[in-house]
Amino acid sequence: MTSSDKIQHYIGREHADEIGTLKNKIDEAGTDRLKLKNPKIILVLSIFLGFLGIDRLYQGGIKMLLCKIAIVCLTFGTWWLADIYFAKHCAEEDNYDKLLAMVQ
Repeated sequence: MTSSDKIQHYIGREHADEIGTLKNKIDEAGTDRLKLKNPKIILVLSIFLGFLGIDRLYQGGIKMLLCKIAIVCLTFGTWWLADIYFAKHCAEEDNYDKLLAMVQ
């Protein structure tokens, strides 16, 4: 299995065509050095521990954790439900941006 095949599940379906066109560059660059976040893990963290901001801590650090806790408190917990989708989508976009930066 090539490196471009391995990273396919780390990015969203909307970028599958671009990955197909960049396949040779990805294989040459070697993606072993990239620290990609698994969107499935983020989705599970967001569902079960998202109201505490643990998903954003895993994804982006302490600042994201504090921002999410503040927003969840200000919206009486409703932002946690809306952010379940956004956390997974942001992880896929961040992974795609890291990949593009490495290839170019």
